[in-house]
Amino acid sequence: MPRLVDRDLRRAELLTAAWRVVRARGVEGTTTRAIADEAGCSLSVLAHFLGGKDDILVAAQKAVYDRIVERAFRIGGDLFGLDGLRAALEAVLPLDAERAADAHVNVAFAGAALSHPGLAASRRSSHQEIRVHLGVCLREARELGELRAGVDDDAVIDDFIILVEGSTLLSLVDGWAEEGRAERLTRLATQFVDQLRR
Repeated sequence: MPRLVDRDLRRAELLTAAWRVVRARGVEGTTTRAIADEAGCSLSVLAHFLGGKDDILVAAQKAVYDRIVERAFRIGGDLFGLDGLRAALEAVLPLDAERAADAHVNVAFAGAALSHPGLAASRRSSHQEIRVHLGVCLREARELGELRAGVDDDAVIDDFIILVEGSTLLSLVDGWAEEGRAERLTRLATQFVDQLRR
């Protein structure tokens, strides 16, 4: 009798293998053979669960972004308003090995999206999802009376994304993390939220 396979679990395992290959080789150096080898499966099994290379890259990009967003809002799950926003910001900055690994893969996909329409569209969709979550934090902050007058929610959300993407790039490419600048990122996160307060 054939062994039953948990499709969602198997897809998640294969996508995790894809992230490891992207982190090690970059998007351009990632092949389906390398992913299959990393996952310990055949090319046909990989194709069965994830499709061709472009399908795999788009699915892996979405999955890593979903992982980052889920961690951000799980960590702040019991917090509301600006406390939730602060927790979300710290959760996505590359301040430890787990967050740096996710950020590394995210940066690789960001670079590849410049010449890969499917990845570019996936990233835009992911950014729209995080905008919804951030909008909830700001709405809560306004209801709690935490926000100073004149705060433009869309501008704050833009700045949040710019801060995260920019600091991630500098940390990973220019070596901020290795130079002990994690404290600076934490301070920037605090300043970002404090300037929104009444």
